[in-house]
Formats: sequence, C-alpha cells, structure tokens
Amino acid sequence: MFRSLPLAGLLGLVAFGANANAAGAPSCQQLREQIQAQTGILPKPDTELLQKLGSRPECRFSAAEVYRAAYGDKPLPRKDARTQRKHDHDDD
Repeated sequence: MFRSLPLAGLLGLVAFGANANAAGAPSCQQLREQIQAQTGILPKPDTELLQKLGSRPECRFSAAEVYRAAYGDKPLPRKDARTQRKHDHDDD
C-alpha cells in the first residue's frame, strides 16, 4: 500500500499539470490574432510564439502564418540562389 502511494501522487501531479497546461493554452483563434498583430520586420524570430504554435498542431497553421509569426512583415526570401546557378562540371 505504501509503495503505491508515491506512484499515485506522481500520476496525480502529471494529470494536474496536463489539465493546467490545456486550460492556460491560448485558443487557435487567439494565436491567429497574435500572428496578425506581428507588424513590421522583427529584429529576431519570435521563438515564444513559434513554441505556442508548435504546441497546437490541431490548429493546422499554414506556412505563411508560421513565417509571419516568426518574422513579422518580413518579405519572403527569393528563390534559392543555388537553383539559379549554372553548374558547369565539364573539365573540357
């Protein structure tokens, strides 16, 4: 009986932590509003917001939403320059 008491306590703490995290997590709509609030070019990626997005896969954020969450209004990078280069491997 005494051996099962710590296990029951541990399971109770895990369940309490899971419920507390779910209750305090922002909804999908709230996260989308935070994404839209990202204005201007951010000096560094907003990793905190990205972590929130990553914790809610059921929201199914688009790539454009995730990019805006990280960088704000920063324009998308141009196509990869490596694909534009000519590759001459001929040694003639």
